[in-house]
Amino acid sequence: MTTPARVLLVSLLFGALLGPAQAAGNRWVDSISLSAGTDNNSIDASVFRLGIQNRWNRTLFNGGAWFVAGYWDLSLAYMESDVDNSNLYDVGVTPVLRLQRDADLSSGVSPFSEIGIGAHLLSETTLGGHDLDSALQFASHVGVGLGFGGKGRYELAYRFQHLSNADIGDDNDGVDLHLLKFAYNFE
Repeated sequence: MTTPARVLLVSLLFGALLGPAQAAGNRWVDSISLSAGTDNNSIDASVFRLGIQNRWNRTLFNGGAWFVAGYWDLSLAYMESDVDNSNLYDVGVTPVLRLQRDADLSSGVSPFSEIGIGAHLLSETTLGGHDLDSALQFASHVGVGLGFGGKGRYELAYRFQHLSNADIGDDNDGVDLHLLKFAYNFE
């Protein structure tokens, strides 16, 4: 079974498990997302990511049609490089701040931009000849996207993400990623 097929299978199983949990009133998971992307061609890497999100209970600067909100993004990613056939798994947690238009005030369409910085643990410390030095990494991202459907139930977004050890180790090659993300919001 190919890697994308494995990621799709795990995603479908994960989604099947989340449905009954949501129906039972478990509201910790507000949305689920799938992302795919590549690096900036320095290591010829492909990335496949599954994430779950938990929205913060409050919004900031909530006035008019725009507001600032946030969410926790927990992710599991698989990265593979064609340079040396290396691969790794990445588990991350990221608090994200988002500037978003209220979907109710814009016919169900809500553009947004977001930033986030979080901690990640890698299964390997090299990828495509890059020495990442330590399993502990930090990822920062900026993104833009669009929520659509009833109350912005679906999201399509682009993220630019930088993954590095923030100079806590001797080497800090880092990886820059371009990701497309699709998310489904449960409510």
